[in-house]
Amino acid sequence: MNSRDKESAQKFWDDNYQSETTGWDLGEVSPPLKEYIDQLKDKDLRILIPGCGNAYEAAYLLQQGFTDITLIDIAPTVVNRLKNRFEGKTALKILLSD
Repeated sequence: MNSRDKESAQKFWDDNYQSETTGWDLGEVSPPLKEYIDQLKDKDLRILIPGCGNAYEAAYLLQQGFTDITLIDIAPTVVNRLKNRFEGKTALKILLSD
């Protein structure tokens, strides 16, 4: 993806988060992902959530005791919200990236 396309994609996603037009957002951890997480025994697994959005899965992983979670999203608005929401959570890394 060239830089112009990346900027366009970033603006698209950021605009959706700013206007709260995220119709795909379940408002909770996705049931199939919750079911998968529940069967994981090794809490030290390195977990990457690309396109993390509101990161309900990350919150659930933290509640379950997971210790190495990386969140990536292209939208600055959502990344800033997550940094505020998860401030002080050392098990989480939050990156603004594509």
